[in-house]
Amino acid sequence: MTTSYHVVIVGGGPAGLAATIALLRAGLSVLVVERSDYHSPRVGEHLAPSGKPLLASLGLADVVEADDHLSCPGIRSIWGTKEPVDKDYIFHPYGSGLNLARPAFDRSVASRAVALGANIITSAKVVETSRASGRFEIGIAAPQESLHVRAEFVMDASGRNASMAKRFGARPIVYDDLLGIVGQVVGPAPADRLLCIEAVEHGWWYSAVLASGVVTTFLTDPDLVDTSRAGRAAAWREQLRGSVNTSTRMLAGQTVDEIHTRTARTQRLDAVAGDAWVATGDAAMSFDPLSSDGISKGLEWGRKAAEVAAAWCRGDHSAAKEYQHNVEKCFSEYLVTRYRYYAAEKRWPDSPFWRRRHAAPSPAARMVH
Repeated sequence: MTTSYHVVIVGGGPAGLAATIALLRAGLSVLVVERSDYHSPRVGEHLAPSGKPLLASLGLADVVEADDHLSCPGIRSIWGTKEPVDKDYIFHPYGSGLNLARPAFDRSVASRAVALGANIITSAKVVETSRASGRFEIGIAAPQESLHVRAEFVMDASGRNASMAKRFGARPIVYDDLLGIVGQVVGPAPADRLLCIEAVEHGWWYSAVLASGVVTTFLTDPDLVDTSRAGRAAAWREQLRGSVNTSTRMLAGQTVDEIHTRTARTQRLDAVAGDAWVATGDAAMSFDPLSSDGISKGLEWGRKAAEVAAAWCRGDHSAAKEYQHNVEKCFSEYLVTRYRYYAAEKRWPDSPFWRRRHAAPSPAARMVH
């Protein structure tokens, strides 16, 4: 039996789930295909105060009230100088930020989407896609069964991999090779709950306090330190010794969970919308973690992508072109901001990492397949 949906969304992270909720409220049926089971480890992320009204607009303000998520009073940066500079949220109209426990946050939002009428298939992936007579035919592999569904519209919210958009001919344009080496120090949360960003010679550190400890990520280029499975833990610890503020959070006797890597490169798709499809979140454009804005951007652009999908299902195809324009505009503005942030750090002029980022963003960035 083949089930039909208005929209199939591939990827059930913040962008995909925000789109799901917006589409359900527009009266459309939605299937979400999520590759995880919402229990596998995900790195926690910071939600700036400006992200709170986005959650409220989706009816999700209460999902961050759980003890799993910690309030964050501001950001401490050791950047361009060895002296820490604090940006306090105390005067922000929306109060403090939040350091979200992942995947608990995603799991809560997914539960809300299901309660609103979404069908979410976990531990699943799309294995086949075709289009005929104005509808997509989609084959899905799940643990207990193989499914076949029809959809009027497909949304790619699969993250930087952009698996569906690539099927439709889009290609990522990559601007750097930034990689994060991530370690979580397990133990009681320290009293200092500031998000910390600290520049060092071969990259920079990002650390956030969670209820379960401290997530600490070293951002660098993979050709500058050993990021192999065998060498990444030693590289992480060596670079940690070269930090000041970050290393003080790593209390003696605490256990460091398995150290792993994840891509943090800046990239965008050459096309983020096409014939009955749209990409959103990191699939459409992904930002350097320096922006500390990943969750907020995911929620914002998931909602905007839902507007494109809803319009298409109503027979209005003009919204896709405007969405493409807005993504390009947003990404161009981000590149300027990114350049200015990195240009402010001048202490290591001979470091390959910093030299690369002091160059203006190239419009002739490489493309990957």
